[in-house]
Amino acid sequence: MSLAALNYPPLVALSGLGLGASLPAISQFAITSPWTTVRIVNLVSYGINLVSVGRPGRMDGQAVDDGELAPRTGKTLVAPSGWSFAIWGPIFLGELVSVTAPFFIKESDPIVELLRKTYGPFITAQLFQSLWCAAFRPKYKGSAMFISTGMLSATAFHLSKAHAIFTANPLLYSNLQYGLFFLPMALHFGWTTAASLVNLNGSVALQKGASSTIIKYVGHLSVLAATVLGIYIAKTRDAPVFAGVISWALFAVADGMKTRLAAAAAAAIDGKKLKKDKDVIGLEGAKTQYILSTAGAMLNGLAVAFVTGTMSASSKSVPTP
Repeated sequence: MSLAALNYPPLVALSGLGLGASLPAISQFAITSPWTTVRIVNLVSYGINLVSVGRPGRMDGQAVDDGELAPRTGKTLVAPSGWSFAIWGPIFLGELVSVTAPFFIKESDPIVELLRKTYGPFITAQLFQSLWCAAFRPKYKGSAMFISTGMLSATAFHLSKAHAIFTANPLLYSNLQYGLFFLPMALHFGWTTAASLVNLNGSVALQKGASSTIIKYVGHLSVLAATVLGIYIAKTRDAPVFAGVISWALFAVADGMKTRLAAAAAAAIDGKKLKKDKDVIGLEGAKTQYILSTAGAMLNGLAVAFVTGTMSASSKSVPTP
């Protein structure tokens, strides 16, 4: 039986529920099992995710060119420009280092205890992203599209748990150790948080009969939520990297809306008959979305500067979580 045959929406959804319920057991395993075993399982979970991401057939193509999720012609108002997805490169390369470097660390090293605590939610997050890769496919139609939203949101949620652990203990690792083990995790947490909102909006926009008004308000609320969450996490966890990633994502959304508005303006100049913005799915609210996302990106950029400055002033280590 092929993997494609096993990719059945109810089965994937149940797998996600089971995986979420397994977090306590996975965390206990990471804390108490032999160090060699934990390192191997951590590496394997990363490998599963990497292989899953590499399998073709996902709906990513809808986010480029003239796809229904694309910045220029799509329906959703949370359609980041393609350049923003380049962040996956540093994330995957960084996590490759972070899951292999522990094989050169003895169990007696003081940082091992902290790594063990983060590995439970980190392993779970890697597996949830693998399930997202299974669910973000054209065969998932109607309400089943929200399964992928749930899987990606669960990925961000579990990365948040790992992030909370290491940001609460900044004195337990050096700048170098932060860069090796925790910076990739912080980037991954920030980007999957933003990507979950992108996924949610795409799922709403692709529902049969979805009105432009619903798409507009879901888009606006998503940008506002990302803005507030970015600032809140940065301030409460001393985590400017998270706000920096949110700023990156919101600038990409603003750029996507700029592209869409420019395409509409060009069509009008070319003499094509356009309806009013409110009658065109994908255009209603686009101007407001551009303003909101630009403002949110700037506010999160200011949060990065403020938190970094206060941490430096209080003699906390930099780079920061």
